[in-house]
Order: sequence, then structure tokens, then C-alpha cells
Amino acid sequence: MDRPSILIADDHTLVVEGIVELLRQDAEIVGRAETGPDLLEQAKGIRADVYMLDIKMPGLNGFETARKLLEQKPDANILFFSGHCSSAYIQEAFRIGAKGFLSKFSDCAALGAAVNSVARGEYYLSPHAQKELEARGEQLQILTMRQRAVLKLIAQGLSAKEIGYRLGISQRTAEFHRNCIVERLNLHSTAELTRFAWENGLVSPLEIEAPIPTEAPHRNPS
Repeated sequence: MDRPSILIADDHTLVVEGIVELLRQDAEIVGRAETGPDLLEQAKGIRADVYMLDIKMPGLNGFETARKLLEQKPDANILFFSGHCSSAYIQEAFRIGAKGFLSKFSDCAALGAAVNSVARGEYYLSPHAQKELEARGEQLQILTMRQRAVLKLIAQGLSAKEIGYRLGISQRTAEFHRNCIVERLNLHSTAELTRFAWENGLVSPLEIEAPIPTEAPHRNPS
């Protein structure tokens, strides 16, 4: 492959201009979009080696745009790039079918490596994103396998009685495990537990009945 072609979607003009300038010598920008629907419309008439999507966009976010793009072009090589680099975003990106995830805090070398890897159909995770996944994984390690199973079901909206039935344990034992989780994570509400489960990849947004709170408090385990 010579210079990979890129169709990019981001609602921040300065970000797009910066990426275009950085990649000018090594890639060809074949389209720019400020919204998800705009990118999907352009993609109908443009075939790109890489589709770069921001996650936070008005109207249709990057994840929704990616799903629709893959319906339209199943072989599309999608590279997410975002300033929001939580493990939940990273895992959801790859769950959808993306080939890469690049933090906006990455350097120029990482940008070039991400574009070239994804253009070849390879997977890429920027160093900053990799560190975030490792940090979240360490948090999850303080829970036992049984506690993780209980937490997953809590996040899916099940009651202690339903969790007990699902796992073949008593309601009282299910409540005991929830209390242990609360103590270990120092998270007390169902909303906080649900967000923790989502951020650590135990559940996807589609498995959660109630909306995930956008500003759930984070506390360090005691």
C-alpha cells in the first residue's frame, strides 16, 4: 500500500486540521465530516482505507456511526480516536468491530502507526489506551470470580433473588456477595456499581436496562 486513504469524522475543526497536517506526507485525506450522518453519506461514494471516528459527536455518536458504517461497508477499517480513553470506551470500540483505538493524547508517531496498522487490517491500541486497560484490570482483580458474576448481574438490573436463582445460590448468599463488592470497591449505589461494571468491561451498554449515569462518583477502593 502506498499512502492510505482516510475519511475522518470529528466536530472539532482544529483537531481535523491538525490531523490533516500531520498526515499530509504519509496519507491522503479523501473526506472530512463533522457529524456521523455526514460521514455515512460521504462513505456511500468514497472508499477509504481507514475511517477515523471521534466518539463524542453531536446527534449520532461515534459508536452508533460505526455500527451503521459496518452495516453499509462490512469490511470497513475503523479507527476510533478520542480524548475519552476509559476502558469502557476502548472495549466497546473493539466489541463493535473497530480495528484500532487512538488516544488524542498520543504523539505523532502513534498517529502514523495507528493509521498504517489499521489500513492493513491489523489491530492497534495506542500506549495511553493500553495503560488505561491495564489500570482498570488491576481494579477488577480485587473481586473474586463469583463477585464479578454477581456484579455483572447487578448491572443488568437483576434483584438479589433473581441473581441467586441465576447462579444457583440463595438470595441471602447473593446479598452477602453484593455487600462484599460494596465494601471492596467502596461504591454504594446500584448506579455506581453499574458504571464500574461497564467501565471494566463486565457488561456492554446493550445489557444495561437503566441509563449509565454520566457523572457517577468514583472512589478508590479502601
